[in-house]
Amino acid sequence: KLPKTPLVFIHGSFHAAWCWAEHYFKYFSSRGYPVIALSLRGTGGSFAGDGVKKVQIEQHVSDINSFLNKVPEILETKLKPVIISHSFGGVAVMKLLELYPKEASNLSGVITICSVPPSGNGPMTWRFIRRSLHNSWTITAGFVLKRCIIDDDVCRKLFFGGRKKTLSNGEIDDHGVSDDDIHRYQQHFERDTAAILDVFSLSKVLPSKSAIDGKSPSLSYLPPRLVVGATRDFIVDREGVEETARYYALDEPLFIDSPHDVMLGRNWINGAEAM
Repeated sequence: KLPKTPLVFIHGSFHAAWCWAEHYFKYFSSRGYPVIALSLRGTGGSFAGDGVKKVQIEQHVSDINSFLNKVPEILETKLKPVIISHSFGGVAVMKLLELYPKEASNLSGVITICSVPPSGNGPMTWRFIRRSLHNSWTITAGFVLKRCIIDDDVCRKLFFGGRKKTLSNGEIDDHGVSDDDIHRYQQHFERDTAAILDVFSLSKVLPSKSAIDGKSPSLSYLPPRLVVGATRDFIVDREGVEETARYYALDEPLFIDSPHDVMLGRNWINGAEAM
């Protein structure tokens, strides 16, 4: 068989490389794709520095850039990889392509999934406040106060499609994520927030600040792109996904049936098949 394009996965906040290994590694590797994922600095048990509680976006960009340079050696391939990012990982990849535009020539594709848009969380936050103070507070409490680590319902709402429901036949619909799964993921979330992304510092260097008419300044260097959104995303709204698509000069994003954590839960196959 001819070798297939390597896939490099980049996670978002409260996550690490483990989230891709749950389903996607087996799915893609069984189809012949070499797969690899990076745990960004301060996640997955990686060292962020003595006493370091916040990591700068430039450090994440540096981590990704160094990792990409090692991928051909690690996977023993000369084929250019597709880089696939989720949530805040999408912003890190935007910054990578902004700061190192010529590095894009070493990629064969860029895919973002439920990415935080180039303008960051700010405009989305105001949209959420106008729509629902309750949902806005759930997001704030879940991330800023880290309630998703200790509150199962908040965790389910943010990432996995909502609370468990009792169906008319008496069965419990847990969206394909059992209580044991939730508690296992929460253990990961706690470890993966030992050092978090400095969102205040990021706000000063957001990708949107260097955009040209809302588009990436590195467009001429970029390989084919795909922007994926989720119809039941509690964290990144449709407008945010559409903004990311415009940034990458795409006519429109692709929406799939899924909550925010596309790679986990019952609907994980939808994202895998879309890509």
